[in-house]
Amino acid sequence: VKRVAASCVWLASKLEESPRKAKHVLIVFHRMECRRENMPIEHLDVFSKKYSDLKNDLIKTERHLLKEMGFICHVEHPHKFISNYLATLGTPELRQEAWNLANDSLRTTLCVRFKSEVVACGVVYAAARRFQVPLPENPPWWLVFDADQAGIEEVCRILAHVYSLPKAQYIPVYK
Repeated sequence: VKRVAASCVWLASKLEESPRKAKHVLIVFHRMECRRENMPIEHLDVFSKKYSDLKNDLIKTERHLLKEMGFICHVEHPHKFISNYLATLGTPELRQEAWNLANDSLRTTLCVRFKSEVVACGVVYAAARRFQVPLPENPPWWLVFDADQAGIEEVCRILAHVYSLPKAQYIPVYK
């Protein structure tokens, strides 16, 4: 799990265009492991065999992750559709709320479970419900945007669940 977590962080840094060196990822994960195991924090020597083995594992695991994902790493965010959808629907007053909901949707798995058009429609629908703004029903407005009602409802359900969770509590790292 530790090896996969480190590889995921390393790969994610590359995909989000803020790449980190393998050395830095390994040093951070090594320190986290020392803290978690209540061991003294030792310096990870980049010229040691341990470092070399960790780096080779990191690279190998990244390759396995990429292979499992079919080398498809691009996730389209729903944000680029929101302004266009709201302009088409004639409801620009929902822009900020829909944008905020789209930002919060990135804390979930929605962007990999649904097409970004469905997530965008879901956040537009949730924003419209919040501000009680009616949306066209005949024909259903979401059909124009290549979405389905079940997907929109699932997006709304997941976002509602996120907002029902208690606020995160700070846990001090040092004891």
